[in-house]
Amino acid sequence: MSDLIIALEKLGVLHRDRLEVYYPRVRDREDVAVLRDTMTEVIVLSRCDHVSETYYAEREEKNSYSVHGTDIVTPRLEDNVRRAAEFGGYIRNKRWLDFGCGLGGMLDEMASEAAWAAGLEPSRERAAIVSAKGHNVVNSLDAIEDNSLDIVTLFHVFEHLTEPLEVLRSLRRVLRPEGMLLIEVPHARDALFTLYDCEAFKRFTFWSEHLVLHTRESLKTLLQAAGYQNAEVAGYQRYPLANHLYWLSKQKPGGHEKWAFLNSKNIADQYQALMTKLDKTDSLVAYTKIH
Repeated sequence: MSDLIIALEKLGVLHRDRLEVYYPRVRDREDVAVLRDTMTEVIVLSRCDHVSETYYAEREEKNSYSVHGTDIVTPRLEDNVRRAAEFGGYIRNKRWLDFGCGLGGMLDEMASEAAWAAGLEPSRERAAIVSAKGHNVVNSLDAIEDNSLDIVTLFHVFEHLTEPLEVLRSLRRVLRPEGMLLIEVPHARDALFTLYDCEAFKRFTFWSEHLVLHTRESLKTLLQAAGYQNAEVAGYQRYPLANHLYWLSKQKPGGHEKWAFLNSKNIADQYQALMTKLDKTDSLVAYTKIH
């Protein structure tokens, strides 16, 4: 039994006796199964010992992101453009840390609009790329002063952590009074799992680095256990209806681009509202402040 499962069980977000095999393996490992609590619907991997203390620090970057010469350019991702539009108001003119900043995509979008900005990135190779682009970057929270930040963001990072509760508690130290923590994670009740039962999507999306997929209730429980008593967790639909239809028709990702003719703000808003009502959005967003 993994330490993460034991920790989540202590918080009451799952129980080992209710865990059943939801999918036999993850896409990149045959020795890791995907488990699901039949009552809470939290999804967790059968093991997480493959994600060691140095795993992310030593991981090599993908060739497609390699940097040539001194002109440092990394891909501009649609997700970061969307996040800048959606959450930029919380970051603008504030002291901001993007925890798990990756290649610095969100810093590219918003650092110039923040009062001060930095990324935290344990991967030495990724951190070097972020630094070469001119951004501030640290490899641990030890480099951040107490009560010095207005906002910390974790965009699809929280599900990678082997000790999520400890990280949440550490983040309280660096946030000022009234400082905000903003977390975006994949949702365990994603419609492609729970409504459409899309086999191809399960085979594609379950991954050895996604250690746990949360529900609204489990994410709020962790935040409250770490001392964030006023946490709000909302559903968010990253991918539009075209993406889901393409998965069901072609059994492949990328439908929001390949079938872009189906995309419109009106359809997107209505689909977001429907998925939120059904609690089957593909993502969750948690907001909480320090008091």
